[in-house]
Amino acid sequence: MTYRKTWFSYILWIFYAGLCVMMLAFLCQWLVHMFTFVQVPVSAVGIFLIFPLLLGIYVLLRVGSRKIRTQYTIQAHTLTMIEAFVVAFCFVFGTLYRLRAALFSDFGFYYLDRLETEYFDMAVVRAGEEIAPMAHGMGYLYVVCLSVIMSFLGNKIISVMFLHVILQVLSLIVCYLAVRKSAGRLPACVTLMYLSFSSAYISRIGVIDPECLYFLLYLLGMYLIVSAIKNYCRNYYTKSFAVWIFMILGIVLGILVYLDIRSVTLLFFLVGIFTGKKEEDEELPVITAGQNIMVFGAVEVSCVLAFFGSFLIDSLGYGTEYMTELSAWGNYYLSESWGSVLASMDQFMRDFPFNVLLIVAASFLVFEFKRSGKEQNYMLWILLCVCTAPTPMTGYGVLPYGTIALFIWCVLAGLGLQNCIMGDSAQVVQAKIEKINAEAEVEEIQKPRFIENPLPLPKKHVKREMDYEYPVAEEDMKFDIEVDESDDFDI
Repeated sequence: MTYRKTWFSYILWIFYAGLCVMMLAFLCQWLVHMFTFVQVPVSAVGIFLIFPLLLGIYVLLRVGSRKIRTQYTIQAHTLTMIEAFVVAFCFVFGTLYRLRAALFSDFGFYYLDRLETEYFDMAVVRAGEEIAPMAHGMGYLYVVCLSVIMSFLGNKIISVMFLHVILQVLSLIVCYLAVRKSAGRLPACVTLMYLSFSSAYISRIGVIDPECLYFLLYLLGMYLIVSAIKNYCRNYYTKSFAVWIFMILGIVLGILVYLDIRSVTLLFFLVGIFTGKKEEDEELPVITAGQNIMVFGAVEVSCVLAFFGSFLIDSLGYGTEYMTELSAWGNYYLSESWGSVLASMDQFMRDFPFNVLLIVAASFLVFEFKRSGKEQNYMLWILLCVCTAPTPMTGYGVLPYGTIALFIWCVLAGLGLQNCIMGDSAQVVQAKIEKINAEAEVEEIQKPRFIENPLPLPKKHVKREMDYEYPVAEEDMKFDIEVDESDDFDI
């Protein structure tokens, strides 16, 4: 999707530039210390090493891609075939990789002593027992799903792994669809390839917590909200139908926020209602500012009502007071917050040093800010990154959910490559036109020269005028003879 640049974009750009430099400096410091055992200050690494190197790589890729695209043209069906091959490869081998990890790895033995077994113990199926209520909605939903799986496969660790494999495979599908619709072809392929074979993500198969389930629901919510906003900006909905669609969307988002507070970050995409590029249609009315406010208000009101309505359902189901459920939810997050930053960063570093390439590619967007003009396709992703990446802002929540940070950095890396390599479309088209015109001028100047025919040719035909050699007098040129009227010679 394309969004208009606003004054808030400049603030986000400053935060994002500092975040990229900080992350790269931290990773490079760790890399230097790993090989040389020398402790380098982060500020020195960031200023004197990261920025010049990053700028050089960006300029090299940008200039090289422009020259290649000027010389060669890739057809649309070729790109579609390449995309289909990459997607099929990632789905097939990503699924096989996860099945192998679940069946033949030592997750069940190596990680069992270190895992939190709270969710496993609550999900164990026992006759005549029910699942105890929990303040964390996502945790309760995860225990219910795990209990259902265990009722078929038994109370074993392999049952947990089987559930996580299914959730991760479904997440890959929804991830590709959501990113493809919101960011484009290249970011979708980059994200799918990384998550299909990421050690950090696959290691979550052996961890008994709701992260795999929540990541799938998070992606589903993202896909729904991006689809609704994109269709709205394309003017696919009438005014009344758009209000109903966004009311339903608000209900879904309200339930997701109830399940886990980090789902609030999905509401950032609602900014696209105002900043999204609207496509005008002569047959449909123009989308006005009042309509944007009405749609935004509908989704917000329905989200709030669905959020508080979830506690009402809990109180009716458990037979407790409404305020008791609401206060238990709030106290749970206040008491369990701000402890997940280090855990999220630890998961993020499981893919070291491959995640360095991700952040390098994502950092290209810092240089693309000025070049992209008044319309951009990555600003809302930057807002999401600032609030969910492994930073102090990430700590608010019960679980670390480091997979979301990996996912967002993957999308930003794909957007950075896409804007760097596929940018300057107008300049590339202009260069191709100038090249064609120059070749045409050269062909006109250098006309082909033919050799003389050595064979004898017939004499050329000379046009001649017919004439007589004997001149005739003028009086002899009269052929009308007068005769008498009684003369019948002319009958």
